[in-house]
Amino acid sequence: MTETDGELSTLQDLLSQSQGTLQTPENVTYLTQLPSLPLSDLLAAPAALTTQSHTITSSLTALTHTSYPKFLSLHKSSTVLLNSLSSLNSSLDTFLDTALPALDDAARVFREKSGPSVIEERQKTRVVLEQQDKLRDLLDIPILIDTCCRNGLYSEALTLAAHATNVLTALCTLHSEEEESISSSLQLTRSLQGEIASSLHSMRLLLLSTLFEPSKKLPALWKAVQFLRRMQAMSEDELALTFASARIECLRSALQNLERDAGVSGNATFDPNDNITGTTAEDREKHLDRQADDVSRFLKRYVDAWREGAYDIITQYTTIFLERSHAGGPSTSTSAAQPNPVIKQTLLPTLLSLLLPPLRTHLGRAYPHLAPLSTQLAYCSSAMARVGLDFRALLSRLITQAVVDGFTRDLRMGADREWNAMLSKYASGKNKSAAPSTWLISAVQHLPSLSTLVTQSSAPAHVPPEILTSFPPLAITLNAYLRALNKLRLLAPFNAVNGVISALESSLSKTGQELFTYAMESRSSDKELDVLRAGGAAYARVMVPFLRRAVVEGVFGVPNASQADGGKMMFTTSESKEDNVLEIVLQKWENWLGDGT
Repeated sequence: MTETDGELSTLQDLLSQSQGTLQTPENVTYLTQLPSLPLSDLLAAPAALTTQSHTITSSLTALTHTSYPKFLSLHKSSTVLLNSLSSLNSSLDTFLDTALPALDDAARVFREKSGPSVIEERQKTRVVLEQQDKLRDLLDIPILIDTCCRNGLYSEALTLAAHATNVLTALCTLHSEEEESISSSLQLTRSLQGEIASSLHSMRLLLLSTLFEPSKKLPALWKAVQFLRRMQAMSEDELALTFASARIECLRSALQNLERDAGVSGNATFDPNDNITGTTAEDREKHLDRQADDVSRFLKRYVDAWREGAYDIITQYTTIFLERSHAGGPSTSTSAAQPNPVIKQTLLPTLLSLLLPPLRTHLGRAYPHLAPLSTQLAYCSSAMARVGLDFRALLSRLITQAVVDGFTRDLRMGADREWNAMLSKYASGKNKSAAPSTWLISAVQHLPSLSTLVTQSSAPAHVPPEILTSFPPLAITLNAYLRALNKLRLLAPFNAVNGVISALESSLSKTGQELFTYAMESRSSDKELDVLRAGGAAYARVMVPFLRRAVVEGVFGVPNASQADGGKMMFTTSESKEDNVLEIVLQKWENWLGDGT
């Protein structure tokens, strides 16, 4: 028992000494299985364990002999690793004891000095990142406004501008409470406000340019004016004046294009002494008629263009500024304001200034094609009277003066030139000694007596005296006068009677004076003097009274001549000097004829 106890104690000591080894999972499993083994296995276990121990020892010895270089390398590597770990341990000790406290001190100093500014920048950056979408939308507003303006979406552009203005105003109010960040935070606000103002300025220019487009009608113009009102770019008076000026400029440009296409100028002055070439009076009259026809067609187009343009301007101005609805205005006081009435009062004379000067210049050149023009102008005046522009009283004087000027030009180009051509051929220069009987009297007819050379009051006013056929120069001149009177019959306003009579008597006075001068300077025989007296009597007693009756009764339809006054005119002309000249010339002829009888 003692030996057994000694063995047990020894085993127990062994187990206690190997307590750490026995705690491994493999040993614990083995020890757990031992109680369940049979005795034979337990008795054979020491021998088996001894055998295995010898086997393992032999294997380790063999491994040591065969793999000793590896063991040496492993030993060397282990030594180097231990040295490295020792150096790392020293470095870590140095880092913990010296470098880490210094780094902590430097971080603490950096945080104390730069921390607030860095934190503030971080906060700003974080706010910007959080509001990135809103800021992008706000920054895109000027571009969107420009796009809307280019596409004609003016209402959307104004809505965007109003939204941006409200946002920026709120932003300015928010930052004004934080005095420290005013200068830096409002820079973006001022930049955006400047870009929006520039975009709105471009939009205002586009809207104003719409007013200067001739093709724009009332809806487009009304829309443009309404947007300009919403923008409050100018006062109502300025807007009305701008609108009127723009539309008048469009009308003036259209009329100038017509003048340029027709090759005339509305500012040109009418030259009553224009040189019309032609060998005969008929040629000159044809040339004048072609010229008058061209001018008449131009005036027709001009009057039509002016009527349409002026009517549109007045109706557009009245609709937009005088009869407009107050619902679309920006405010009650602004929308209810009426433009200055002086603008409307000056608009009508300005429109007339585009029509009357060209009419005053070219109406005389359109003679004798004035009848259709007069009808067209009367229709134009009636149409414009519906909108308050009745200028019929101004047309009468223009048409009357044009008729007088045209009739005067016909006399100058026809009768006067015919008479001057005959006098220069037979009674001037080297032909001054030509006998009157060779050119003043017809060779196939007898010389009529002075008693037969009188006007027949019972004869029709439009039938020329047959007795004048005995005097070819007077007959040719009379035909020229009659052609002028026939043209005058196309349009003969009663107000032009004095001017027509004045022009006729002025031409007759020149003809009679030149014939009288030729008779006085002629040194002919008694027979030739009789021819001169007969020619003078035909002029003074037949042709002059007949032409006076032809004008008053034949053209104007007023019985105005009588036998009692010797066929003198009851009308008084404005140019008394010309009347006196004709009467003086007639008196000279009567005195000379009386002395001869």
